Amino acid sequence: MKKFVLFVMLMMSGLSVSAQRWSLMPEVGMTAVKRGGPSYIDEPGYIWNAGWKIGAGVEFAVKPDRFSLKSGLYYTQRGCSRQSISFGSIYPTTDEQSKSTFSESYYKVRRHFLQVPLMANLSFRLADNVRLNLAAGPYIAYSMGDKNVAEYNEYMPGNSDSHESLGYLYYRGNGSYSYGGGWVGQGFGHESWTHDNPWDWGLSFQAGLEIGSCVMNIGYDASLGKEYGYDSVDLKYHTFSLSVGYKFKLGK
Repeated sequence: MKKFVLFVMLMMSGLSVSAQRWSLMPEVGMTAVKRGGPSYIDEPGYIWNAGWKIGAGVEFAVKPDRFSLKSGLYYTQRGCSRQSISFGSIYPTTDEQSKSTFSESYYKVRRHFLQVPLMANLSFRLADNVRLNLAAGPYIAYSMGDKNVAEYNEYMPGNSDSHESLGYLYYRGNGSYSYGGGWVGQGFGHESWTHDNPWDWGLSFQAGLEIGSCVMNIGYDASLGKEYGYDSVDLKYHTFSLSVGYKFKLGK
């Protein structure tokens, strides 16, 4: 009986020590995302897009205060937007009209991911209660849905001898157009949800400061997964993140 009690006490002690090596960190932040890779780097019009990163990380200290493994579950956004204006003759008319005729196109896709990273983390003490963390490793993600928005508009000079002269006066402010004389515009808009290839994978890199139990992280994700069935494996998105969190040490 005494041996059994001693065995139980040793097991409980081991579980307690193991639990003390686990930490939980809720985290929230913003991301900046841009199209990347050889297929898109030379195409003009792609801009940076803002997004959210929200979730909770878990950490296991393999060697306390030196080396640990990090994972977690995060909601994050990726996607791109592209806007361009083309000048030239859409409708073959006179040379004077063709110089001032133009079109405008806009496209945006927003992907909503649940992401799970697995990173090796090195920790360095900078001062009392201040540590620097450097982490890197792969991630896998699943898209819950992709929202696509497309707009296309064409503009040409109106005919002063008809009612068409009261067309669109080109002015894009606050997402709308002003009416006036001189321009006639026509176009279309389209919005849809797709789910072509929901899986994504890539590499994650992270640098963070840990001050007491408060944590601030700067991260970078390189998205490598296919977006469509016929797509190739290459760099799809650059995602930079800035987030803050609070570290709860378990087992105390």
